[in-house]
Amino acid sequence: MFEILSNGLFISQQDGESKFLCGPIRVLGITRDSDNRRNYGLLIEWINLDNKTIRQVFPRKQIINENGRQLKEVLVDTGLAVSNRARTWEHIITFLNQSTPKARLISSSQTGWLNHSFITPDWCISKEHEPVIYSGSRTELMSSKGSLESWQTSVAPLCLNNPMLIFSICSGLAAPLLYWLNWPSCGVHLFGKSKIAKTTVLNLAASLYSNQDYVYSWRSTANGLEIIASTHNDMLLCLDELHQVNAEDVDQSIYMLANGMSKIRSNQDGSLGEKRKWRLLYLSTGEVGLEEKLSTIQKNVKAGQEIRFLEVPATRKFGIYDDLHGCGSIHEFSQAIWNGINLNHGSVFKAWIEYLSMTENLPSILSNEITEMLNHWRQAGDGNQVTEAAKRFALHAVAGELAISAGLLPWPTGTAENAAKIAFESWLDTRGSNVDSEDEKLKKNLPLALKLWRRKLLPEGKPLQDNYGYIIKERNTQAWYLTRDAYKAGLNLEFKDHFSQSVQYMVNQGWMETSEGRGTFKRVISGGPAGGRYFKILPNKIVRDLALDEMLSQPIFPNYEHD
Repeated sequence: MFEILSNGLFISQQDGESKFLCGPIRVLGITRDSDNRRNYGLLIEWINLDNKTIRQVFPRKQIINENGRQLKEVLVDTGLAVSNRARTWEHIITFLNQSTPKARLISSSQTGWLNHSFITPDWCISKEHEPVIYSGSRTELMSSKGSLESWQTSVAPLCLNNPMLIFSICSGLAAPLLYWLNWPSCGVHLFGKSKIAKTTVLNLAASLYSNQDYVYSWRSTANGLEIIASTHNDMLLCLDELHQVNAEDVDQSIYMLANGMSKIRSNQDGSLGEKRKWRLLYLSTGEVGLEEKLSTIQKNVKAGQEIRFLEVPATRKFGIYDDLHGCGSIHEFSQAIWNGINLNHGSVFKAWIEYLSMTENLPSILSNEITEMLNHWRQAGDGNQVTEAAKRFALHAVAGELAISAGLLPWPTGTAENAAKIAFESWLDTRGSNVDSEDEKLKKNLPLALKLWRRKLLPEGKPLQDNYGYIIKERNTQAWYLTRDAYKAGLNLEFKDHFSQSVQYMVNQGWMETSEGRGTFKRVISGGPAGGRYFKILPNKIVRDLALDEMLSQPIFPNYEHD
């Protein structure tokens, strides 16, 4: 009934004459999920009016529903020649549905890892028993020019002695490793004044994957960031010019990107729409940091945002650079980088994925290397938040060092680790403390809290006033027994999680004693309620540890004389 000839698809008539339907088109294979249960489709190949061959996966529902409307739109838009005779589309769809190719392919509508295979819209590396192919929305995501060898000789050497350049390269390599560690998404933000070549460094990182079209602007992605994130699953997302986007959008986007899931929306029929998911690492640049950005809408940076959005000052000796490699200016050196990446891009990431897909026990290798690196980096007293951040920077280092050992980066061993450590230390210096943000805030609040409590607390035997508590001499020192309300008010604790975390920190520092699991100290105090529970504070130790020596000279009981 149907004939596929060199010049197109034909249908045989009853009189023996063949009628032209469309240009050359055929079904190469049947696609479906890896479990052979859902999302069946057809891999269709056609030749357009300019003799260009195009391949695309179409879900069967797109071919059948609405008389194949979506299929028709794609074929016409991409230049397939189609007859204007009646029933032409009906015959084309019948031909496609009746095709029974032997080839079977595993399809995925999402980029990234599928077991040991990796899928992108432009290429796939398959380690499955069947070929894998991308079946999501078509997007010109990956572009390549030059070769791995030409990138290694013309681009990679310019990075040496430039920690920010090396670190940005490591960001692109670290992104697909999150999957193997089962870590959530996170971002790194390089910030500094204008004209220091931050955008150049961002495009350098993008050159591992594609050309400069791989870099997005924060402003242009405000409404479409969910879609863009889902197309960068297990890859690096590059976002430029943070200072140009609305602060409210930034505030929400940081959590959205880290959570790895789009908002739940409903379809027109009221059913739940499909959720977009991703796991990625994003590299951001801008003239301002998050604190300055959020201050424009009277918001403070939350502790969770600090870890999801690691801010690294980008200003070095020459703008963002440390070594201009003989160039006379920042502009000249930046131009050398641009010249290199314009002619050489899109080869490193594919080679990196090929290496990773063949590496056995990759999760164990990564975990062991990161742990070993952290053992050299960590300092006594590091809080959980600093430790989590250090793990992200160590991941960058491990990614870079693995790529060096694999021969993908022509750098001496230790180059990536040194750059990542510099970035981590810069982040830590900017942060100003190695303890958790909530604990640092508590330490800052303690001096005022001590003054408030001492003014309000009473000696034992006095009737309790203002529901604050008592000061009692114990073992040649003093202990302050605070009610729950007094403790919360003094430290300005608004939320339950802040309250419990503060108690744990105070106990760990030796500033609070407890006789019960809840952090309280049960004691009968003359003048106080029967069976009273208090928070027992050791003010002298707090004063010594925080070097608040001037407070020791003030009387213990300012409102009452000693009995």
